[in-house]
Amino acid sequence: MAERKQERTTPRTTDSQPTPSNSANSILFLTVGLLLGLVVGYVFTDGINKKAPSSLAKGAKAGPLKGNEEVPPGHPSVGPDPEVEKEIQLAIESGEKNQDYDSQLKVGSYLYQEGRVDQAKKYLLKANELKPGEFAPIVNLGNLHFDLGQQNRDSKMMQTAIEWYEKALKIKPDDLNVNTDLGIAYTFLLPPDNKKALAYIDKSLSKDPKHLQSLYHKTRIYIETKDLKSADTTFALFKEASASNPNETIKQALAALEQELNKAKGGSDGKTVEIPTH
Repeated sequence: MAERKQERTTPRTTDSQPTPSNSANSILFLTVGLLLGLVVGYVFTDGINKKAPSSLAKGAKAGPLKGNEEVPPGHPSVGPDPEVEKEIQLAIESGEKNQDYDSQLKVGSYLYQEGRVDQAKKYLLKANELKPGEFAPIVNLGNLHFDLGQQNRDSKMMQTAIEWYEKALKIKPDDLNVNTDLGIAYTFLLPPDNKKALAYIDKSLSKDPKHLQSLYHKTRIYIETKDLKSADTTFALFKEASASNPNETIKQALAALEQELNKAKGGSDGKTVEIPTH
């Protein structure tokens, strides 16, 4: 889940590294380490298809893209990569062989980033079982259940994501991205709890008034609930906060959000570009 992620909070590595027992494992953990090291820079592109409240029917990012899902601009062609498949298999074999916390977390995080959400869940749950107080497995499980809930239109799965995010915030109460993800999750419940969603998002904004993900999703909620005056105000704040941001996804999201707001007012249609938080 939340880069992804994120920081939509992103998978984290731990301080210690397991010692590989053979060359295959050495290659695996080097690959995993490099991938996880790139996660922080992956925040805005990791979940480019992550949907805001009004886009539930369009599908979600987490998991492999399906044939009927929209491929974002610049996204590589969809299809299995033999080398990636080989690395995934090595990761699974390593996860089965090495039952320590570090190995379970790394394999689970790697599988999650590769879109193997169902397979990742097993290893992340094991990591959480081994070290219940560690932040990384908990927030990854929140992201994972968020993605499954969104992808499968499953309100109960989203409720499970909420529970994991609440646990994560007990460890790191000032993590703005987790807090914002928690708020967004409430918009996917049946029925949506937009009041609670806005309360969590406002909490993030009280600590960082220019938190882009919060401003973006707050604007989307206002558009969804047809509070266009508030949407205008929040959009203006988002536009101001993102003005100096060179990230192309942010620029696209800004333009698309403005079009969506105009459409809600009775203007022209526009394509939504999502800003993920994990």
